[in-house]
Amino acid sequence: MDNLIPAMRPVDQNLSALVEAAAVAFRDATGIPVHPRKAPRGSAADTELEFHVGARRFRRPALVRQTVDRYGTLAALNAHATPRHDERLLLVTSYLSPNMINACRELQVDALDLAGNASVLLGDSVVLVSGRPRPDNTQSSRPTWTRSTLRVALALLTDPSLLRKPYRDIAQAAGVSHGTVQNGIHSMLDRRDLIAGPGGHGMQFADAGRLIDEWAMLYPALLRGSMTLGHYRTDVPDWWRSVPELPDECRFGGEPAAAILTDYLKPAAFTIYCTDGVPKEWVARGRLRRDRDGNVEFLKSPIRLAAAADYPQTVVPPLLVYADLVASGDSRNLETARLLRERYLPT
Repeated sequence: MDNLIPAMRPVDQNLSALVEAAAVAFRDATGIPVHPRKAPRGSAADTELEFHVGARRFRRPALVRQTVDRYGTLAALNAHATPRHDERLLLVTSYLSPNMINACRELQVDALDLAGNASVLLGDSVVLVSGRPRPDNTQSSRPTWTRSTLRVALALLTDPSLLRKPYRDIAQAAGVSHGTVQNGIHSMLDRRDLIAGPGGHGMQFADAGRLIDEWAMLYPALLRGSMTLGHYRTDVPDWWRSVPELPDECRFGGEPAAAILTDYLKPAAFTIYCTDGVPKEWVARGRLRRDRDGNVEFLKSPIRLAAAADYPQTVVPPLLVYADLVASGDSRNLETARLLRERYLPT
């Protein structure tokens, strides 16, 4: 996988222009000069911003995202390994509504946008600007995501070797048609999520870490809700540890998968992904009873459940587990998501 992921994450021309424009807007709104700088070599940041407050200078590594319009997006970014673990996350994006500014404050995420809206901690002072209207030119012209293209992206991120294989292999892994794969690949190429491989052979990720952030943000809102098979409840302690293994039919996601992968979390809510229906063996063994508000959720797997060498066969791919944890918004799950990302996912 390493040969598919750049060691550094340079800001492309469009994002560089966004950073420059956001810096100007922040200065105009607050009177505080801010200058974009190159991110330190080897940093996970996209850029660095230097704020000038009187005689003091504050240099902050920053992540750049075209669009951040959901609380879950901020949670996903906050779960991402920040440029330095002892610093608050600094985000540069196109537009932040008043609700998003409030969300930034709640999550202790610093951010600024093209309109001059901002919530930034500089020293002991918070610079807060909210309610400035969205600039007319910030609407994205990038191709939109669909449920099917999210499934294609998940298959590729789960098994990067598919980037060098025919579309029929990708279609089989994602559980979609050949035409859907073709459309999804073209869309990701247009967005520059994928680029042609060396010598025109296959493809590679332009930035796997950034694509993971975007996928985890979109999955709960666009795809997850369409896959529900049923909700149940159980009062049997550790029921999930005693069910028969059915790796081709059913695997754990969310909290139980995170517990298996990190040995850090005691599950309270249970997410299970299945190829078809809910397995009767698990219902009987766990004494599960139907309850739409229950603590056990069965979902249809968005991709084929395939064997893998780098994680147990009782769990779904780590990216899917990561997205489940981030979508929950639970603080203990977000901490586990950070561990999971560090161990299993590219940054």
